[in-house]
Amino acid sequence: MLRTLEKYEILEEIGHGGMATVFRARDSKLDRLVALKVMHPHLRGSKEARARFRREAQGVARLRHPCVLEIYDYSGEDSEESFIATELLTGPTLRKFADDHPSIPAEIAACFAIEMCRALSAAHEKGIVHRDVKPENILIHEARCVKLTDFGIADMVDSHTMTATGQILGSPGHMSPEQIEGRDCDARTDVFSLGTVLYFLACGKLPFIGRNPHQVLKRIVDGDYADPLRVQPAIGGKLRAIIVRALAHDPAARYATAADLERDLRAFVADVGIDDPAATLAEYLGDPTRIAHEITQRTIVACTALGKKARDAGDVPAALDQFGRVLALDNGNAEVLALVESVGRARRRTRTLAIAGATIGALALASLGGWMMVGDQDARAGTIEVPITAADPQDAGSIVSAPPDATTTSTSVVALAEPDAGAPIAAEPDAGRTRIATTPRRSDPDPDPGAPPRHVVFAFNPVSVRIGVDGRTPEPYGPRFQNIELTPGRHHFFVESIESCCETASFDETIPAGEGSYLLRRTLESRPALLVVYTNVAADVVVGDGVARGRANGLIEVPITSASRRAELEYTVTAEGHREYRGRVALSAGTDRIERVTLEAEEPPR
Repeated sequence: MLRTLEKYEILEEIGHGGMATVFRARDSKLDRLVALKVMHPHLRGSKEARARFRREAQGVARLRHPCVLEIYDYSGEDSEESFIATELLTGPTLRKFADDHPSIPAEIAACFAIEMCRALSAAHEKGIVHRDVKPENILIHEARCVKLTDFGIADMVDSHTMTATGQILGSPGHMSPEQIEGRDCDARTDVFSLGTVLYFLACGKLPFIGRNPHQVLKRIVDGDYADPLRVQPAIGGKLRAIIVRALAHDPAARYATAADLERDLRAFVADVGIDDPAATLAEYLGDPTRIAHEITQRTIVACTALGKKARDAGDVPAALDQFGRVLALDNGNAEVLALVESVGRARRRTRTLAIAGATIGALALASLGGWMMVGDQDARAGTIEVPITAADPQDAGSIVSAPPDATTTSTSVVALAEPDAGAPIAAEPDAGRTRIATTPRRSDPDPDPGAPPRHVVFAFNPVSVRIGVDGRTPEPYGPRFQNIELTPGRHHFFVESIESCCETASFDETIPAGEGSYLLRRTLESRPALLVVYTNVAADVVVGDGVARGRANGLIEVPITSASRRAELEYTVTAEGHREYRGRVALSAGTDRIERVTLEAEEPPR
């Protein structure tokens, strides 16, 4: 025993802060162990210090919350030595626990934060703002729960830890911008500080770091911190959004209350089936290694299912976010690797369908206009002959008689539609061919009624395409469909690459009156290649001389501009604390490519 303070036998020092020293002590009357916080001798003469000590004791004593340190006794403001007796927590601090367990699952980090939200909500309801939420002030008790401690101390510490040079001592990395700037603080100040704790637990590092406290404070005021998803891709976009909102520089942009933050965190952990965060946290604290593994496996299963659901709903960003979480946790997951590739293919299909959908919508109006004018235009309708052919893929590789021009004609992009309502289709079974009457659109200049149809020859690049004219079903280009006869005037063309290399083209072309054939040239735009670089750590990827950038374990679109629709490019992969990797990759327009890279850790300087 060190000494006796009233009824308390002081056994040993267990902590030291800016305002008080904490001892393990025994209450001799109740025969129980307590934590005894004794004010520093140099502050005993300060009325302000004693008043704040009293306010802390009385304020926290009113809370009576399972996530808040319980107050047992207070010396009184007139006592020679000011002290507060509290329940004795077994520890360690959350900071010490996190240092000993560097890979805390995102869901467990959220569970820690949920418990702190409960504590802060109870305090805020009583009009108490903590002002010093940090991992060192969160203690683990009996390996089953966490409790928030040191209410009201931060404001006192701030006013008594200024040196002659104005340097702030302690840990400024959790202070809100309004605290630093001396503005009013409310519940949103604690939300910001809790956001820094959540970032620390989920990402393994503090958001605001620097070579000295002043640099840290400046970064807080400037809102300068690394994107949490870039630091730790395994947290996913949903938790990233929660952290970013909690760390908003403007208090008005943050969660208004700790309860609002708790609500979103509960929704996040519910995605992996955690309905009772306190119980899950107790399990984890009892056996961190085993429960962390179980949570990780549950996360992989849940995110895979959520990603599939998002993919099926057409929500590509959400699908890739979920799949990205899985690959950050298990970068060799064969099922999700295949799903990522399928999403890339689906995205390209979606582009084509979007053009076709716009086509139907745009030309439906044109068709309606044609139907409204059918009485005027029927007399002017001409007829052309088009072969009846099946969609034979073998035809797609045939070469047009006129070589395609490599230069793309600049035309407005419109889209396909159903056949015009005023364009009757008359079949002659004995001839084996279909004669289609076409009606120029209402907006066209009136063609010469006596102008004969013209022979329109297709010259598309690539040649493996399907071609639709004026809203009719596209047919593959080939020996049986290399040209078509059309009346002079504006017509709509839909050109779709049979292969995956090119974007679909949808455009109008005015066929002028005249003699001989009319050559219709167009080069389809190359689709980007999709590159996925799987790595063992979170990393940045740069392709070529910056033609494309992205993150490892995610889709990167690489534009392909060469006439051959192929490119061989160098790419670099970089990650903090690891050696840079350089490689080369051969890419083709519209295709997927997967590269697997293992980054080596840099050797520490000797």
